[in-house]
Amino acid sequence: MSSRHVSPAILAAVVVLVAACGGPSASLTPTPESTQIAASPTGAASAAAPTPPACVAPTAPIAVDGWWQDRVFYEVFVRSFADSDGDGIGDLRGLTARLDDLNDGDPATTDDLGVTALWLMPVAESPSYHGYDVTDYRAIERDYGTADDFRALVAAAHQRGIDIVVDLVMNHTSREHPWFVDARTPGSAHDDWYVWSDTQPTIAGPGGRPVWHPDGQRFYYGYFWEGMPDLNLANPAVTAELDAIARFWLEDMGVAGFRLDAARHLLEDGSTLENSPATFTWLEGFRARLKAADPGALVLGEVWDATSIASRYVRAGALDLTFDFGLAGQMLAAVRNGDAGSLRIVQQEVSDAYPAGGYAAFLTNHDQDRVMDVVGRDPAAAKQAATLLLTGAGVPFVYYGEEIGLVGRKPDERIRTPMPWTAEEPGHGFTMGTPWAAFADDAATANVASQTARMDSLLSWYRSLIALRHAHPAFGTAASLTPVDASARSVYAVLRHDPVSGESALVVSNLSDAPVADVTLDLATGPLCGAPRAAVLLGPDLPDLLAPSVSAGGGFVSWPIGDLAAHQDVVIGLGQ
Repeated sequence: MSSRHVSPAILAAVVVLVAACGGPSASLTPTPESTQIAASPTGAASAAAPTPPACVAPTAPIAVDGWWQDRVFYEVFVRSFADSDGDGIGDLRGLTARLDDLNDGDPATTDDLGVTALWLMPVAESPSYHGYDVTDYRAIERDYGTADDFRALVAAAHQRGIDIVVDLVMNHTSREHPWFVDARTPGSAHDDWYVWSDTQPTIAGPGGRPVWHPDGQRFYYGYFWEGMPDLNLANPAVTAELDAIARFWLEDMGVAGFRLDAARHLLEDGSTLENSPATFTWLEGFRARLKAADPGALVLGEVWDATSIASRYVRAGALDLTFDFGLAGQMLAAVRNGDAGSLRIVQQEVSDAYPAGGYAAFLTNHDQDRVMDVVGRDPAAAKQAATLLLTGAGVPFVYYGEEIGLVGRKPDERIRTPMPWTAEEPGHGFTMGTPWAAFADDAATANVASQTARMDSLLSWYRSLIALRHAHPAFGTAASLTPVDASARSVYAVLRHDPVSGESALVVSNLSDAPVADVTLDLATGPLCGAPRAAVLLGPDLPDLLAPSVSAGGGFVSWPIGDLAAHQDVVIGLGQ
């Protein structure tokens, strides 16, 4: 397996008790029943069935394509995470001091979140609070600290098995970038580093939004707004400079890769302002050159588009991963509406569209309303959304604060509020000064200290889910995801199976805000074999749970699960 800095927690995780086809057996340390990981299987084989497939030894370990495949990522807005100097602005030293809360590197502890990679929103010099309009690609934003502070963060993260990727904004710069300041003079050295027209083009953006902006006697192209002029990536000099900037962050700053902002907008072609053939070609070349310099570097892209389009970037070799926005939206819609059928359809579409492990799964990010608001501020629904994300396929990404249920709706500043570490006002453990922005209105209860003390909290559920994912290959990106039929329309069930270890695990979620009784499950064909035992790995106990009778096709018929409460999730291991 290609790796960067492997978490001690992952190294210590064993292949556990859900080896469906003859894999090794062990157990996780159990937690209280509210978030239990079972220590022993329960139940016995049900009624006789046709002879199931014989269990065979698991296949030998195979190489996993990319160190990121076995990681859980955490998106951090440095400005809002932790302030070390009392100026009210989060900084790199503050983030470094909080790494133990994210992963302390000790698999024996349970009071850290357990994430194993970080995605940092822009940390380069910028005049804005968010940083997506860069003025110096090689300088650390002065509000956040220095280059030495960044290198210290990377070193401390590596000690805990955490790799760091950073936002790389290549579509545009700030209007204040020295390149653009020079480019405003026709014929200057950087004139053709941007896209200019002597006449005003009639092309507009979505909803008629202006994308051509006046400057003197000319017009420049800026897809997002006039303060962010688009770079001319068709210019080889611009491409060469961006290549050099990427190598600087890999080689001098120690990052493990990049999240490419606005990846579908890099090169326009007449009226085609997104997903142009030139954009695919440019990204393929950029990725190839980056891999030549550092074969392990992650190239992750933001392609906010339909699955059929976003997946093309991965299939074409333009990106290693791209976020799938359709699946993210459908997971939240399913929890909100109790719609298991639509989620099943969308999950299958995503699974079919991408190569194995080729997409990043998430619920929300810094551009979207927060999960807790989307699901009606219902903690049970927020827990269920986390379950769908962290037991599902794809490389999972968690936006900071979602694990404690921070609320926030647009405008953008209100979905990027400071992280409350404690209930103590006014600084909530984020700062000793005045925070750069007001806290979310639930900070008194949605904070790390308050939720750490409660085993039934959203934070405790996230910690249990991430521990489960790390310990069980059945939840990895190499594992298959097979939909399972349920007797209740609101029940979403999938079987995860890892062909290397032989692990199988079933995830069952009642998406409704009402209970369902006497749930049974059916799987026509599947990867099961022999006479497996059933054990609750995570979730409430199911006292009447029996093991399924495996069919000749490796599935099961009318397997009774029992009753499920509103928004209840249960993860069941199937082991020999």
